[in-house]
Amino acid sequence: MNAEDYLNDEDKFNVTNRLVVMLIKWSFNVMNRLVMLFPKIDADPADGFVTENELTEWHLQQAAKEVLHRSMREMEVHDKNHDGFVSFAEYEPPSWVKNDNNSFGYDMGWWKEEHFNASDANGDGLLNITEFNDFLHPSDSKSPKLLHWLCKEEVRERDTDRDGKVNFDEFFHGLFDLVRNYDEEDHNSSHPSHDSLESPARHLFSQLDKDGDRLLSEEELLPIIGKIHPSERYYAKQQADYIISQPMTSEWCFMVAMDVLGFQNGEEEEQ
Repeated sequence: MNAEDYLNDEDKFNVTNRLVVMLIKWSFNVMNRLVMLFPKIDADPADGFVTENELTEWHLQQAAKEVLHRSMREMEVHDKNHDGFVSFAEYEPPSWVKNDNNSFGYDMGWWKEEHFNASDANGDGLLNITEFNDFLHPSDSKSPKLLHWLCKEEVRERDTDRDGKVNFDEFFHGLFDLVRNYDEEDHNSSHPSHDSLESPARHLFSQLDKDGDRLLSEEELLPIIGKIHPSERYYAKQQADYIISQPMTSEWCFMVAMDVLGFQNGEEEEQ
């Protein structure tokens, strides 16, 4: 295309032609980059096809990099003496928490010293970048201390009669809905009746109640804490499931390009 092609019969700038050229160049670049990225996604096994699991792992890896990058930037703000660690004295909770002590999380224990100590894996009173990342994103942590703290906070929030455990009513009116929504992503949007939900709720409650005291302790909530606080893996799988389930149209190709290359763009900006 010659430069004159950007002008129409009235010698005015032809926006349509310019957009067509830009779109062709963009499509060519996208295809080249997808070809380069495909082997990185198609890794287990490398058979020329991308599976749901491979796409989930790809999303998870890229999300983990982005989360860690944000945590590193956040750490720079709180590491007042620039020693590469954050002490509890250095840390300040988010401003919206300080302005409203009744905010969700603050009255439970989030951003408080117990939360900080649970994130301190080696118990030295300081958080390195891995521990600080866990502190900011406890649902993605594999630390037993932090997962136990999450369970403790759930008991603290749900325990309306203040007996230190969760009874069936406290479990049914709150926790069960979270678990059910996690297990049944595509359940009917209409609200099922109280009676229809009570039976599966009691079944799950009895499975969790290992000591048979009709109460759930912090330890007994541990098997479902990942459903109450979904990790990045849950969202990565949802994203992969959605992409795999869609018909392969031009719109699908555009969606995949934006989805996969969106992470790659962010990665390049950091480099």
